[in-house]
Amino acid sequence: TRRVAYLVTEKGIPPNQILVVTFTRTAAFELRNRIAEILESQQNELPRVSTLHSFALRQLLRNSNLIESIPRPLRIADDWEERNIILEDLKTILGYNLKTVRKRFNLLSADWQTLDVDKEGWQNQFIDPQFLGAWRQHREVFGYTLRSELVYQLKRALEQTEEFSLESDYLYLLVDEYQDLNRCDLAVIHALRDKGIEIFGAGDDDQSIYGFRYANPEGIRRFDRDYIPSSSLILKTCVRCDRRIINLFSFVANLDPTRLEKPLKPRNDAGEGEVHILRFVNQQSESKGVATICKYLLDRKGYVPNDILILMRSDRNGVFSSVIREALESMDVPVAVRVGGTPLDTTDGRIFLSVLRLLADDNDSLALRTLLILRDNRIG
Repeated sequence: TRRVAYLVTEKGIPPNQILVVTFTRTAAFELRNRIAEILESQQNELPRVSTLHSFALRQLLRNSNLIESIPRPLRIADDWEERNIILEDLKTILGYNLKTVRKRFNLLSADWQTLDVDKEGWQNQFIDPQFLGAWRQHREVFGYTLRSELVYQLKRALEQTEEFSLESDYLYLLVDEYQDLNRCDLAVIHALRDKGIEIFGAGDDDQSIYGFRYANPEGIRRFDRDYIPSSSLILKTCVRCDRRIINLFSFVANLDPTRLEKPLKPRNDAGEGEVHILRFVNQQSESKGVATICKYLLDRKGYVPNDILILMRSDRNGVFSSVIREALESMDVPVAVRVGGTPLDTTDGRIFLSVLRLLADDNDSLALRTLLILRDNRIG
């Protein structure tokens, strides 16, 4: 936020020449609000703040007439359409079970993110050419693009399409959580650098958490070699944590022999801090332990249920939340499980969204197929 403010107020850079990318829509929303607040007294125009996927989509839409590797018009299949149309159709076409089809898609997505897809002979080495061929045919018939291929398609277009143009004459690109970029993301950033854009990366190789999407912390470790000349701006004081927590973190971080050495000290008014490590023999034991702690906080410490938040890394089909809920209810602790979802995920919401899409494009095959699946219209 302060870097953007400096560029606009001190350097006089027009906001439309500044691009900020981050990983999640929530982070983009928060960052956009912070920038708007700090620049409110300066001017109404704001820099572009978005996720990398959103940025990729906008650039591909802008240049869709130049790109032959994806169906036109550019139409992104959403989660419901992937699960209920694409996966189901390929399962039937290939005679596979759902788990196998999903695994094939995960492998394809991994090849985009790691750029293995660009290796010589990739198609000959692909684990299942029948799946690849069936998916490509299905994709062409229904005219969709997968969200997981957006960044790769942008990378490919930037490198191979001379006439490809960005939505603005960006001069500055600020990348949040740089350590979580994968090889494909890094290739996009390098391609933007080659267009004359200055790169500012914020991050910490110790905090790379997106291994499931092949995040490559080596990107931030190589920053000063990939971008010459460049300079490092080191933050030395940890304002979040007390001393014992920093000491434990430093021990864990140093288990990685390739990490960047960095100074880290607590703020002057930091306390000693507390560290508790709890071990449980299985999921049921862990759930009982969580419930016991919650019961203690409510009965002995005077907290109310809304003061307590239990986070889970994942919860497919409620496999984790259901066990924790049972343990809490057995101790008379009120609990509410929230696993996401919007009104558009309901049947009526899906129908409404599909009608809107058909009003925008009456050749939208995914929207038409959705209506045929969900409405009781007696059409096979």
